[in-house]
Amino acid sequence: MKDFCEIFKALRKDKGLTQDQIAEILGTSPQTISRWETGTSCPDITMLPAIASYFDITTDELLGIKKPVKKQKILYIQFRWQESADVVNKYLDEGWTIKEVQSHPLYDQHPEGVVIIEKVIYE
Repeated sequence: MKDFCEIFKALRKDKGLTQDQIAEILGTSPQTISRWETGTSCPDITMLPAIASYFDITTDELLGIKKPVKKQKILYIQFRWQESADVVNKYLDEGWTIKEVQSHPLYDQHPEGVVIIEKVIYE
């Protein structure tokens, strides 16, 4: 995860600004900007909204905070159970978990249904 100093420096450079220029914009000194970018100090918490606003991002993005997002897929179980099990196992090997299994047997020997799988990723 990137931390504030890396993110801030990249944002400044993306805008084509020098440390002197961003210091003037934010009302601080170039030395302070240098310390932020090297990680020897951090801005006062009250400055974070203004910094984020200037770069048109959220404070979470500025701080490198990623939020968990749940992704879900529905896998259909068909007559050929082994083939369906292999597909489910492939997803399980990739870090997905089974959230729910719904079975709808057409015949006692040939179940059909769905497996709902879920994975939490950070965006």
